[in-house]
Amino acid sequence: MIPNPTATRSELKQRFVFFISIVGIVFLILAARLFYLQIIKGIVYSNLSENNRIRAERLTPPRGMILDRHGRILADTVAAFDAVVVPSELPEDGRDDIYRMVSELLSLDPEEVKRVTEEAGPPKWKPRLIKRQLTRKEMAMVEGRRIELTGFEIVPNPVRHYPYKKLLAGTLGYMGGIGKKELNSPEYEDYDGSDYIGRAGLERQWEPLLRGEPGGMHTEVDVLGRKLKEIARKPPVPGENIYLTIDMELQRIAEEALGNNVGSVVAMDIITGELLAFVTEPTFDPNGLARGLSGDEWAALVNDTHHPLQNRPIQGLYAPGSTFKVVMALAGLAEGVITPSTTFNCTGALPFGGRDYRCWKHTGHGAVNLEEALESSCDVYFYELGLLLGVDTIHDYATLFGLGTSTGLTIPGESGGLVPSKSWKRRARGEPWYPGETLSVSIGQGYLLTTPLQLAVMTAALSNPRSLVMEPRLLLKTEDASGEVTRTFAPRPAGDLPFRETHLGMVREGMVKVVYGEHGTGKNAQVKGLKVAGKTGTAQVVSMAEDESGIDPEEVAWRHRDHALFICYAPVDDPRIAVSVVVDHGGHGGSGAAPIAQKVLEAYKRLFIEGEGDT
Repeated sequence: MIPNPTATRSELKQRFVFFISIVGIVFLILAARLFYLQIIKGIVYSNLSENNRIRAERLTPPRGMILDRHGRILADTVAAFDAVVVPSELPEDGRDDIYRMVSELLSLDPEEVKRVTEEAGPPKWKPRLIKRQLTRKEMAMVEGRRIELTGFEIVPNPVRHYPYKKLLAGTLGYMGGIGKKELNSPEYEDYDGSDYIGRAGLERQWEPLLRGEPGGMHTEVDVLGRKLKEIARKPPVPGENIYLTIDMELQRIAEEALGNNVGSVVAMDIITGELLAFVTEPTFDPNGLARGLSGDEWAALVNDTHHPLQNRPIQGLYAPGSTFKVVMALAGLAEGVITPSTTFNCTGALPFGGRDYRCWKHTGHGAVNLEEALESSCDVYFYELGLLLGVDTIHDYATLFGLGTSTGLTIPGESGGLVPSKSWKRRARGEPWYPGETLSVSIGQGYLLTTPLQLAVMTAALSNPRSLVMEPRLLLKTEDASGEVTRTFAPRPAGDLPFRETHLGMVREGMVKVVYGEHGTGKNAQVKGLKVAGKTGTAQVVSMAEDESGIDPEEVAWRHRDHALFICYAPVDDPRIAVSVVVDHGGHGGSGAAPIAQKVLEAYKRLFIEGEGDT
C-alpha cells in the first residue's frame, strides 16, 4: 500500500509542535528557577557570601587583678591558648576526616570532637571549645595542618594565676570553665564555651567587675579562613582591680601558726572592721582548679573528710564554748541580776533537774565572783547566771553582738549560726524549751552555734572604744586599668552595744585576768610588750558518760576530741586588733588555740605597731 503524503506531513508537524512545546516548558522552568535564584534568593546568598568573607570575633577583656592592702598580687592571669571550632566555617564534605585529624593532633576522641561541633544549642557562628590550654607541641601541630583544618582555630585565653598558691585560697576562690547551664543563662549571655568564670569566693562574687566588658573585631578572611585584614574593632574594657584589706604577711604567719591543724584564724581591725587575716585549714591550690583537674582529682578534693573547699571562718559552725561567757557576763550586769561582787559557790557540779551539770574543774572553784569566774572559766557560776536570765534574755543580748545572723561579708556561702530561743525551738522542732537546756547555752554549748568570723566581730565589739559592732570588710578599694580609684569601702557600723562603760570595763578586766591572772586559762597568749585580753573556750563535740568524764583526752579518737577556741584583743589600753582562733578537735582553748593567737599578735605588733608595715 502506498503511504498518503498528506498524512505523513501532518504527523511530522504534530511531532514538531510537541517537541517545541517540551523544549519551551523546560526553558520556562529553567528561567523560573534562574529568576528565583538570582532575584528572590539573591539577597540571602549575597549575605551568606559576605558572612563567609567577613569573620566576627569577640575580644576577651583582661581580667582584673586581686591584690592585698599593700598591692601584693594575689590573683592575675598568664598566657594560655585553646583550640576552638566555628561550626559555620566547616566545609560540608569531609568533616569526619577533619574530626579524625583534630582528634589525632590533640589526643581526643573523634566522636567527642564531632559531638561538640554538631550539637544543637549555641549559634553555629560562635566558637566552641575543643581543648583548653594547649601545649606548645599541640599548637605547632595544629598550625602545621591549618590548611586542612578549616573551621578550627587556636585562640588566646589567659588562665588565672595565684602567686601565693594556697594562701588565702578559701577567700579568693577559684576559676573554672563555663558550663552548658551557664551558657544558657541570661546572666552569661555574652560568654562563649571557652570562657572561664569565677566559681567560688571573691572570684565568683565579683565576677562582673573583675571580668570587664568584651570587645569585638571584624576581619576579612580567605577561603581557608586565614585573616587578610582588619575591618573594624571595638576594644574590650579591662576588668577592674580589687584591693583587699588583708595583709598577706600577717596572713602567711597566721597560716603557718595554724600549721597542720584543721581550723581557722580571723584577725580584724577593731576600729574599721577591716579583716587583716582570714585563715582556713586545710585548703587547696586554686592554680590546679584554674587549669583543670581530672575527675579523680576533683573527687578526691570534694570527698576529703577535712573539707578543704569549706571556708571555715564563714561556713564552719561551732559551739562557742566558754568564749560565750563574756556575753553572759554583760547580760547579767545589764539586767541587774548580778553585780561584780555577786558570788556563787562551785563544788564541781550544779545539781538541777535530777542530774549534775558539771564544771570543767571537777574539784570545784569554791566561792567565785564575776571576775574570778571569767579568769578561771568557772562553769557553775554561769549555770547559775543562766537560770537567773532565762534563754530568751540570753538570746536578745547575744544577737546584739551579731550572733545568729550573717555578717554580710562579700563572699558567697556565709552561715548565720544559731542563737536559740523558746520560740525557735517550738518553730523548728515542735517542742517546748526545757530549763536544763538553758544551762547548756549559758556555757556556750547546746543549740548555740557561731562562726569564727562572728566570734571575731563579737570580740571587736566588746573592745571597741565607742561600743560599736563593726561590719567586717574584705574590700579596701577598686581601680580601673589606668590606676584610677573607682570606689572605696568605708567602715560601716552594724549596730552598737547598750552597755554601761563600767560594765564593759569589768568584763574587759576579767579577760585581762584570763591571760595574766594566777588562775588564768589563756596565759599562752602573752606577748612581750603588748598587753592582751582574751577568753578561752572548749566546745564539746561528743558527750561522755559520767564515768568517762576523767578520760585522758589523748586516748580519745581525734574526731571525738573537743574543739579548742580562743578570742582576744590588743593592746588593752588602745584596742586595735581582735583575733579569734578555732582548732577543730584541738582540745582545750588555752593549750590548743591561745598559742596560735600569740603568734598572730606578735606579728601584728611587728608589722602594724612597730612600723614595719603600713596600717
